[in-house]
Order: sequence, then structure tokens, then C-alpha cells
Amino acid sequence: MNFLEQSEKDKRGGGMYLLTLILVFLTFVYGMSMSAYVAEIHLGFSLVDKIPEDQEAIAFGLQLLPFVLGFAVLLLCIKFLNKRPIRTAFTSRERFDWRRFFAMFTVWGGILTIFLCIGFAMHDPIEFQFNAGKFFPLLFFALILIPIQTTTEDLMFRGYLFQGLATFTKSGMMSLLILGAIFGYLHMGNPEVELLGNGIVIYYISSGVFMGILSYLDDGIELGMGYHVANNLFGVLILSTDWQVFKTNSLFLDHTPPSFGWDLIISLIVLQPAIIFLFYKIYKWKGVKEKLLK
Repeated sequence: MNFLEQSEKDKRGGGMYLLTLILVFLTFVYGMSMSAYVAEIHLGFSLVDKIPEDQEAIAFGLQLLPFVLGFAVLLLCIKFLNKRPIRTAFTSRERFDWRRFFAMFTVWGGILTIFLCIGFAMHDPIEFQFNAGKFFPLLFFALILIPIQTTTEDLMFRGYLFQGLATFTKSGMMSLLILGAIFGYLHMGNPEVELLGNGIVIYYISSGVFMGILSYLDDGIELGMGYHVANNLFGVLILSTDWQVFKTNSLFLDHTPPSFGWDLIISLIVLQPAIIFLFYKIYKWKGVKEKLLK
């Protein structure tokens, strides 16, 4: 049974997908309100204004708290509303394949590191800003919360909803494109969009479709999860800017003015297709043409 057919293990009707979506959304909204309340009432700062330097790690954790709550509710809904094994929303394999996860994590993390080295070689305005007192609390929160944040998105869009929508539309590719567009649209509230324009939305949509293709062809979301975790951890811990969605005390700070740069363009037209081809060769995917045309 392939990845999309895992939805056949649902013990309830399609209405459970809508109910799950509503419950996760309401939980996320509640989490945002709770984070804002804790920050303003108990810590004395606003998550939408300039955050005191000594509170930045705590603020980062509060910003990601809604994903922790949403992830828990999503897992409970899969288990008790759909009455299906949680594993089936992650993979068609007998167990989650950590080797796949870490293979992609290593590949994409290595590519991002190469980009950083190229930036140094080209004399980009990149500042080393290591501060142990700020970095290690950030490291603690990031290593715990970033994987939860990315897994929540991957499980919802490349796993659970992908399977459900494909069952309804009878088309894996149509479902993949629809969810990729929704994934991009949900990122339109990020500060990057106002600064970089609609080009960055295209990048978000492309990345959503890219991770969806990986899940579709590999019959599980392990590869997409590895890519997503590596990408976000790098942006939080290694190289950040002062205009991105998460303002963090990373090891390096890029002072380059906001722009839809060469690195994003190369990712879209070269690296993402190349990564798909690489793992197609490694894992010897079967039925690729049939899936892409269905």
C-alpha cells in the first residue's frame, strides 16, 4: 500500500478531516493568544514589538508554542477521530525511516553551509556575532521547538491532508499543487513578503510543492522533514537577518539588504530538481512517471 492509500485505514468518514483542520486551527489561535498573554502580562514585553535582548530566547519559544499545541492536537485527532495509526500519516513503511530523514538533513544542511562559504568568499556583509549567553538558550529552544514546528507543517500538508485530499480528488499531483499553494499562502503574513515582494511567495509555494513531490514519490514525509528541519535550524542558529520572521542571536548575521537573491533562484531552478533526482537514484523510486501524471 503506497503513501496516499494509507488514508484507506481511516475508520471514519471524510468529515473527520474537516473537523481535525478546525480543531488544529482553533488550537493554533489559542496558542498565539496564550503566548501573547504570557509575554505581555507576565514578562512585560510584546511579541510584535521590539523584544528586550535578555528575553529573546524566551520570546522565540513563545512564538513557537502554538505549533507544540497544534502538533499534539493533530496527533490526537489522527489517533482518535480518524482511528488510524499515527505512523500512517508519516510513512507507508513499517516504521519511520530516520536514515532518510538524516540523509536529507545532511544534504541540505551541507548545501546551505556551502552557500555561507560562498557568501564569505564574495565578501558579503556577514558578521560573526556569537554571544554564549544569548546563543545557548536559543540553541536549547531551537533544537526542541524547530523540529516540532516543521513536523507540524509537514504532517499536516504533506501527510494527513495530502492523503485525504488525494482520496477526494483521485489525483495525487492535483492535491500536491493545491496544498503547495495553500502552504505558500499561509506564509504571506511573514515579514519577508512585505520586504521581498511576491517572488518570495513563489519560493514558498515551490518549496511546498517540492517537499510534497518528495513525499509522493518516496511514499513518506521523512525526506521533506529532513529538508525542512535543516532549512529552519540553519536560518535560526547559523545565519539570520534582522528582517526575517524569526529574529535570533544566530552565529552569523547577514547585513545584505532584503532581496530575492541568487541563492533562492538557484534553489528553485537547480537545487530542488537536483535533490529530487539524487534521491530518485538513491532509493530507486518506482512508478515515478505514473505518479507525476496522475
